[in-house]
Amino acid sequence: MGVQELDSQAARTDTGVVLLSVDRETMRAEYRGRNVILPVDRGIGSHGIYLPRVPAWDDGEPIPAEDLAVIKDAVVEVLRHWGTDTEFITLGGA
Repeated sequence: MGVQELDSQAARTDTGVVLLSVDRETMRAEYRGRNVILPVDRGIGSHGIYLPRVPAWDDGEPIPAEDLAVIKDAVVEVLRHWGTDTEFITLGGA
């Protein structure tokens, strides 16, 4: 998967996902005209990305499993491009 830098805090993958750093504790993924807010725990060389048990778009509609897989893969690729590892943490248990 290729990553195109859009600016210092935004990048797009070949799959069309745009990942933006909103602030120190938040990222936003845009995919197919929809948005999902991603709480982030930024560590040294690694980012923890928090997801609820049932991830949802910013309008509250649950994200289909296929779209979530594309978004998660894109987050990993963009953060790798930016020099950090990624760990997804499910809120409320496994």
